Amino acid sequence: MSLAEAVARGRSSLVRMRTEVSGSPWRIGNPSAPLVDVTVPYANENRNSVLLKEWRRQAGESVPAPPMRLPRHSEGTYRARIWKQNLLDLFLEDQYSDAVAGGTGGPDGHLEDRIVTSVTLSGEWRFATKGQRAMAAAGMLCARRNEDLWDFEVARGTRAITLVLPASEIRFPANTRAVTAEQGAPAAALLLAHLRLWAELADGLGAAAAGAARNATLELFRGLMNDQVIDDAEFAPALLRAAMDHIEARLLADPDLAPKTIAAALNVSVRTLYRAFGQGGTSSVMGYVRERRLERARAELLSTRLTVSEIAARWHFADSSHFVKAYKKRFAETPTAGR
Repeated sequence: MSLAEAVARGRSSLVRMRTEVSGSPWRIGNPSAPLVDVTVPYANENRNSVLLKEWRRQAGESVPAPPMRLPRHSEGTYRARIWKQNLLDLFLEDQYSDAVAGGTGGPDGHLEDRIVTSVTLSGEWRFATKGQRAMAAAGMLCARRNEDLWDFEVARGTRAITLVLPASEIRFPANTRAVTAEQGAPAAALLLAHLRLWAELADGLGAAAAGAARNATLELFRGLMNDQVIDDAEFAPALLRAAMDHIEARLLADPDLAPKTIAAALNVSVRTLYRAFGQGGTSSVMGYVRERRLERARAELLSTRLTVSEIAARWHFADSSHFVKAYKKRFAETPTAGR
């Protein structure tokens, strides 16, 4: 196989993986025995109490029922089906629901001490809390802190995979209650592919392998979070400072200093690095690099006998004309004005 063929095959596999995120089957629980399989006529005057009573009768505490409200229709029925797969202290649910509204989370509420992620395969979930809203339409996922009280609405014919994690294991960004992402985004696709495989193989894994899969899930989830959001005031300034320190140390040594290499050195994504600079109110990453190089160049122009061309090359400008233009824009004078 030629190199070009190998690259093409690799790209094809990646595209296939992304497109199959929501299309490939999830094997969660016993397919012939859902833990919840409830049907309630919409016209039933006691439809809400019938729904909760039957749900609790079937599933008990294995699938806690949130408070729910069915819309009133003169005909038709509401149906909900749930399959569940326990994965040590995590679990997955394969959920189908017709139109319903309800609540979850909050102190002593439904799954109140968890991070809950809805991976919508069809239909739509909508969430709202304290003036904030989040939505997970088909092809999207929505991770939320369930310590807050959320109102939710489910569209008719909605199917979603729900991942539930212990909140103590995830450093969810402060002042951020929900994070959404496309299921085909690389970090999300990697997490979902891992979860599908773990759910399929879970019954045959030993304790050590199951523990490794559990830890990998948490790391992949953290990677997804870091790829989608930048943390609060505690993290963003620290990352910005670390990036600036790294840039300062590498100004002379690395003519190829770039956002990709800076992000890799700090173990963050390029997107996270960009956000740190944006939220810090400073220039762009490479704008900051150029500014610091110009300041170093100005100091050497005033303190050494190096020529303008030598200084331009020393500070990695393409040529002296580019250096002179950037210098005049930054300091409103030519490089030779102060010599």
